[in-house]
Amino acid sequence: MSRSDSPVTGTHPRFSFVIISYNTLPLTRAAVASLGQCAFPHEVIVVDNHSTDGTAAALREEFADLKIIEFEENRGISVASNAGVKIASGDWIIWMNSDVEIFADTMTVVEDLLRRHPELDVLGGQLVNPDGSLQTSVLMNYHLVRDEQRELVEVSGLVGAFMLVRRETWEKLNGMDEGLFFYGEDGDFCSRAIAAGAVLRWSPRFRTLHHRSGSSRKVNLRSVVENLESTHYICRKNMFPEEYHAYIRRSRSRCFYRSIWYFSLSVPTLFLLPAFSGRFRKYFYLFRWYLLGCPPGWGLRPVKKT
Repeated sequence: MSRSDSPVTGTHPRFSFVIISYNTLPLTRAAVASLGQCAFPHEVIVVDNHSTDGTAAALREEFADLKIIEFEENRGISVASNAGVKIASGDWIIWMNSDVEIFADTMTVVEDLLRRHPELDVLGGQLVNPDGSLQTSVLMNYHLVRDEQRELVEVSGLVGAFMLVRRETWEKLNGMDEGLFFYGEDGDFCSRAIAAGAVLRWSPRFRTLHHRSGSSRKVNLRSVVENLESTHYICRKNMFPEEYHAYIRRSRSRCFYRSIWYFSLSVPTLFLLPAFSGRFRKYFYLFRWYLLGCPPGWGLRPVKKT
């Protein structure tokens, strides 16, 4: 169940910003506030995944025109994204992390690119750190970070912190794959878009501020398992059964041998060096998970009570 607030506006939006929030009130507040710099007709939709920090109530009080969906449980990134787009009416969907802010010229440059390149279906830009340094903004094509002079670059995937998707393309692909709870949904969407013939490009011309991992800052062993579960899911979709089972065996063996290796490095240092002891904990945790048959409840997604 969810609660939705959808203010009615008289201007058809060019852009629909869809932000997923989970206990990131200060970041989400800054993200929404930054969108006031967008000079083009737009709407902002926040989907709150059952935050306990008062996100929805605070945003509802501070931003009168905001559309808010409140879930009564954490439904994950993909389900929340699809719910947000369902009430969106813009020509372009902008899938935006709660830890991202736009700059004063971001949307002006974006609009210029879209007008001059009507063939575009999916577009990403350059993510920057708070200190102005550049982040990797594409998947696989990691060399495309510095000194790129081309206006549009063909890539195999985009980091989903700030990604524009033509509405028709989103609908053709049925949005995000809801089998993915957290991690991997951006790469999966990009792969499906390219396979469906969409024109996907990255541009260094426009930038957005990304408080790196701000929306998943509390990294722990459960998030490591969730990341691996997402990888398993994507592999199951794209591999033959025998390939998938071979991958699982390799992954299980890798966790075993790496846990042994980092244990051997941790013992002489009395487990005082996080570079060794942290990795031992990580790989031993994953190996135990594999030994138990990859049971639910070890990752981030809530386990439904029976």
